[in-house]
Amino acid sequence: MIRRYSNRKLYDTQDSHYVTLAQIAALIRGGEEIRVINKETGKDITAATMAQILFEETKNGQPLPVAGLRKII
Repeated sequence: MIRRYSNRKLYDTQDSHYVTLAQIAALIRGGEEIRVINKETGKDITAATMAQILFEETKNGQPLPVAGLRKII
């Protein structure tokens, strides 16, 4: 489980350290099941975090195929 704090920092509760979006992406690619929770509200923000990862990777030159995005949407 990953906790997101109000200052946008992400904290891996299993390994007890802060992580980046790139590290979360690596966990997902490695087959890990993740869950991201807003620390203040307790709301599950996993989907929003994954969307943010996709946005950042696309912005950094790793485009996703439009057909794949259509299926997601």
